[in-house]
Amino acid sequence: MNTYPEDFKTYTARDGAQLPYRFFEGPSDVVLIFLHGITEPSLYLREFGQYVSQLGLATVYLPDLRGYGNHPIRRGDIDYIGQLDDDMEDLFCFVQKRHLGARIIVGGHSAGGATALRQTIRPIHKDIFAYLLISPALSPNAPLDRKDGSGNESKVSIPRYLLLMLLNALGVHRYNHAIVYRRLTPIEKLHGTESCNLSYRLALSRMVGNNYEKYLSQLTQPTFVMVGADDEVFDAGAYKPLYEKFCKAEVRIIADQNHDSIVKTENALSIMGNWLRVMREG
Repeated sequence: MNTYPEDFKTYTARDGAQLPYRFFEGPSDVVLIFLHGITEPSLYLREFGQYVSQLGLATVYLPDLRGYGNHPIRRGDIDYIGQLDDDMEDLFCFVQKRHLGARIIVGGHSAGGATALRQTIRPIHKDIFAYLLISPALSPNAPLDRKDGSGNESKVSIPRYLLLMLLNALGVHRYNHAIVYRRLTPIEKLHGTESCNLSYRLALSRMVGNNYEKYLSQLTQPTFVMVGADDEVFDAGAYKPLYEKFCKAEVRIIADQNHDSIVKTENALSIMGNWLRVMREG
């Protein structure tokens, strides 16, 4: 599969690492930084980025988060819990300097939505204009996971996860490289740049904590949550009551869309595009 290396540019993280992002130029006054899911890099969001930029809705940055993409430093692993937040802060400041005065919207799909929500308790939150969350994950403790099993062909090692959580609570971090999340998709169905085995420190950095209300209650900026009615990973009906309890986010359930189609089909993209248009004109 063509991974479109010509799309990539890089920015410098605080540790000196050159981290990649796909770039799609649109209007200079609105920028969308949009984050990918739990095992896929930004490749599957390429048409999404093109759609947004070509319609003149925003300039789009699609980072391949550390541990992901064509040539990661260490596939499926990072140096410490929360390093992705530091990388995100570095990218945000980089974007701010390149687009002076622009409205910067932060968002993500699936685990990318949870990673975006992690920024609500970070310093950059005050400078984020709005949040765009599509089929967003949250916390393993949140009432979003479908009770009839998910369709994402993955397995989480709960005993190892709990043991590592206990060790971390005791101040022991030396085993945080251990794999706790595995994607079980047959190899012939993969394109080769997925990160199918995730360490504890990376997996934990893709979700908000079990005190998810702490993150949701910070959503005072315009926030649009979009989920497919046929989402096979999360319970679409659980989003509205959960978000309404803690913030004033707009939640839309889109008929005839599942977990992945919602970032690819014309109907779903047009609904998202209408919201972006309002953000740009408002």
